[in-house]
Amino acid sequence: MTSSETATNPDAPATRVSPIPTLLTVFRIVMGPVVAALVLWAATQAHIDPLLSGFIYALALILFVLAAATDWLDGYLARRWSAVTPLGAALDHAADKVLITCSLVALAYASLPIALVAASVIILGRDVAVAGLREGISAQGKTLPVSQLGKWKAAAEMAGVGAYLAFQAAVLLSAAFGLPASISDGLDWAARILIWSAAMLALISGAQYVGTLLKRD
Repeated sequence: MTSSETATNPDAPATRVSPIPTLLTVFRIVMGPVVAALVLWAATQAHIDPLLSGFIYALALILFVLAAATDWLDGYLARRWSAVTPLGAALDHAADKVLITCSLVALAYASLPIALVAASVIILGRDVAVAGLREGISAQGKTLPVSQLGKWKAAAEMAGVGAYLAFQAAVLLSAAFGLPASISDGLDWAARILIWSAAMLALISGAQYVGTLLKRD
């Protein structure tokens, strides 16, 4: 039965909205603390058992990549199955922030060099500021849509965190598996470039959001 038939027939059973997209979003939220816990565990083992620490980082990388993939998958399925809900949309905005915030804070404590800690502070500070802007204008019945730069920033930070987790795993596992230094060096540079690119895009997109609000006023 189509939605138009349901509208003309009030006695028709309501179409059940699939919960799968929202469950994928919840999975991304849950994986934030899980990845952070694995990173902190790996840090405690780095000098005791480097091999175990490397495997823990590898597990954190796998879970992070799976969680990051749901950022695209949940939206795709919600649109394809007409399962977009207010709850799902609200959780989706928070899910990326939880995953990235937990991962960056744990990595900053465990192993990030000071330069990437600075970049992480820029990213997280911008996210808090933009979230505050969104909450403030929502009270006025207005919205602040995600800009294209904001999407690029999200992609860069996801890729950057993934590259750094892979770098840590490669460094710690290199002795046991004979991995060439070029692999860890390449991952290190990729992580640095991507995380700093995300930081720059965070500043630019944040200024863009502020400019949009000023134009409205």
